[in-house]
Amino acid sequence: MQSISYYSYPDKYQRTIFACNRESNELHLLVNCAGATVAKWPLQTVNPTGRNDYYFLYLKKGELNITINNTIYHINDGTLLIIPPHCPYSYQHIETKELVYYWIHFTGGTVKEILNALTLNQLPLVLSKPEISSSIDYQMTKMFDIYTKKGKYRDYELSHCLDAIFIETAKRSIESSSPQAKLSKSIKYITNNYTTDISVPDLAEMESLSVSRYMTLFKESMHTSPYQYIIKLRLTAACEMLSNSDLSITGISEILGFQSIYFFSKLFKKHIGMSPAEYKKNNASYMHIN
Repeated sequence: MQSISYYSYPDKYQRTIFACNRESNELHLLVNCAGATVAKWPLQTVNPTGRNDYYFLYLKKGELNITINNTIYHINDGTLLIIPPHCPYSYQHIETKELVYYWIHFTGGTVKEILNALTLNQLPLVLSKPEISSSIDYQMTKMFDIYTKKGKYRDYELSHCLDAIFIETAKRSIESSSPQAKLSKSIKYITNNYTTDISVPDLAEMESLSVSRYMTLFKESMHTSPYQYIIKLRLTAACEMLSNSDLSITGISEILGFQSIYFFSKLFKKHIGMSPAEYKKNNASYMHIN
């Protein structure tokens, strides 16, 4: 894994989830720390109590399974997240494909007002906007350059970069034109019922669409099929259960609605690269914090 990170206010918790983890109203918008992560193997981050500041994450490349306040999302290239303070979250990279994401932890006296004015205030926010990648690339590069130069007006410059990211996101976040918005009912249904049998015709009916049109929109929005989306939600939950519970592998398989322990183990090894038993044994080696 490769990672670069910059901290505005280093403390004794340097390079942990607690570094620069503070609330402040010194500026209208204040960047506590920022960085970029590139991973080519599984990793996991767990923060059961959330942070004191806001968490911005932009997934530039790859796939990530993230749980926010007990809701599981499977996200792909171009997805942007904003997680509010004190909100529990965890995420896992369970594929062998390369993962690239930017992250910013921020605070400030008028954060709520800014996000509200830009209609980015429904937190936690999960937006799939691959077309803003170049804008975020540019602003993140500026941020890293500002940190490196350590200028007198660093905090103000960083604030302007984050402002620009939010403005560009808001300009391109027209909900009515988003394929994902058109599927909001069925995606919410899947998120709440992924352990049960779910049929594509039923999902299409929820959105008043034909099956073929529903499949097309789903692929455009989620970059995968409904079946694979459900499987990945189940596998994400399986990873969490294997890591954080004493349930047996058979019990986990049954809870998550798999046809059999054999089918569960086969899918798990295909997507995760190891058996459920191996994952449970080796999980600690995949922990990563930011």
